Amino acid sequence: MNGPALPPLSDESTGSERIAADGTLPFRKPRLEAAIGWLAACGFLFLAVVTVVVGVQSRERAIDGAQERARAAVRVLAEHAARLFDAADLLVEYAAQESAGRPWTEVAGSRVLWDKLNAQRARLPFLDAIWLNDATGLLRLTTAAFPAPYSDASDREIFLFHQRNAQQGRLVDQPHVGPRIIGRVTNKATFLLSRRLSEPDGGFRGIASVTIDPSYLSGFYKELDLPHEPVTILVRAGSLDVLVREPDSSAEPAPLSDTARRAIEAEPDGGIARDSATIVAHRRVDSWPVHVVVRLDLAPILASWQRLIAPYAGLAAAAAMALAALSVFGFRQAGAARQVRRELERRVRDRTASLERTIGERDAVLAQKDLLMREANHRIKNSLQVVSSLLSLQGQAVGDAQLSEHLLEAGRRVQAIADIHRLLYRVDDVHFIPFHDYLTELCRELERSARSEGGNWRLELVVEPVEVPTDHAVQLGLLANELVMNAIKHAYRPLASTMVGVAAGSQAGTPDRAPEDTNVIVVGLRRDGETLQMIVGDRGVGLPPDFDWRRSRSLGMRLIHTLSKQLDAILSIENTDPGVRFTISLPHRFTVGGSPD
Repeated sequence: MNGPALPPLSDESTGSERIAADGTLPFRKPRLEAAIGWLAACGFLFLAVVTVVVGVQSRERAIDGAQERARAAVRVLAEHAARLFDAADLLVEYAAQESAGRPWTEVAGSRVLWDKLNAQRARLPFLDAIWLNDATGLLRLTTAAFPAPYSDASDREIFLFHQRNAQQGRLVDQPHVGPRIIGRVTNKATFLLSRRLSEPDGGFRGIASVTIDPSYLSGFYKELDLPHEPVTILVRAGSLDVLVREPDSSAEPAPLSDTARRAIEAEPDGGIARDSATIVAHRRVDSWPVHVVVRLDLAPILASWQRLIAPYAGLAAAAAMALAALSVFGFRQAGAARQVRRELERRVRDRTASLERTIGERDAVLAQKDLLMREANHRIKNSLQVVSSLLSLQGQAVGDAQLSEHLLEAGRRVQAIADIHRLLYRVDDVHFIPFHDYLTELCRELERSARSEGGNWRLELVVEPVEVPTDHAVQLGLLANELVMNAIKHAYRPLASTMVGVAAGSQAGTPDRAPEDTNVIVVGLRRDGETLQMIVGDRGVGLPPDFDWRRSRSLGMRLIHTLSKQLDAILSIENTDPGVRFTISLPHRFTVGGSPD
């Protein structure tokens, strides 16, 4: 190389301190020690970020998991409460129907009615008793005792609710869930589900109600296997006063928290809310005016999360210690690596220069070889065209018609081979040629030549894009030439018999539209699975019944037979009535270079 010599390197200099050949300072690479330091710092930062991210994400996943479990719990509890209220309401309707149409004196003194209601009530363990009160609020019948003790419910909310609806002319019999009360007869905590009783004329007759035992619901909530010891609450819609709370040891349950109230008011049908200390999930119980609430404290959830994350924190600490040890080891190896790097850089430069020279020489040889191959194919094509032209001229000059035809056929065969070589010096990949292009040009040329000799000839082409190996292109091209020429000569004997020969390379034009008596020859090229098929068919006179192409002494048929054997192809001939069809089936290797459909 021409240029200023590089200054010698001192013992303290590194690869990044070398001066470039043009005298300028190259980009300074960081020293290995600096790189190790940066890597160590990035490693520690990465560990810290990963630890924080994993911790935060796992904390959020723990809280999200608790929220999902709370949602699932309120769905189950809402379904349970809905079935409970549906059953209680059915019992209320049953009591209303059984007492309808009877005077209150008869209802109060009917032991049979009491037994029937008590039998139905016993089937539902979560219900304490059935109550029937007249229009003044006086208790007339209860399954708690017979006869019914004195009790006046005229000041109770449930009685006032139905009485007010009756006075306002509301005809819809709307069920009502009352607040939690201490029963005047049973003297224990309970709440009632009630419906209005109506006279036949729609007047207010009284109420029918059942008492639901809160302890039954508390026991059910206690048996549920819910994590983190949740608080389960059943509240009335609207006022949001508590009907059931589990766990709660006090006689009067604690009121609903502000977070839960705001959550229910914001999403009456159901949802979830969270503050700094609790998670609250709630859901309305179908069409009933009650809500189920599940409250989880965050403290046990976070404690469980801390126990889960502790091993990962220890693993991060161990990774940090290992990273520190590796950094120290890397600094110690940096000095030794510097010397090794200098030697390797020198060897790489030498090897790279040698490889570039070798690649350049190889590319030049390949380019020269490709040029020689194209030039050889071009010269072969020109020589074959000269031979074809000489044979055609000689055939036209001789006086013997049979000899003239033989010479012209030989010229066409040589021209078919020349066309193969013409394609070879045009394509980029000399290992395969686009045979569909070759077959199309061959057929068009034969069609023009046939028309120039007289007769209405038309070749119908149905070809698919196919590439074939160069080694077999000549045989396949000769096969196509022989099959098409065989059809032109023999398919339509009355018109074809006038052909003495077809001049190779004729420039006769093709008519825009063939008449109705056109002699049609169909040429096809297609892939059928793993087989390449070339088909030549006509609609002419067909073959004689006793014709055996394997024993034919015709040069064309012998060529077809020989070329098929060389290609390992299967030749099939069938009379199509009218006409005949030749099919050449080639094996899988001919479609390897095929273009996609």
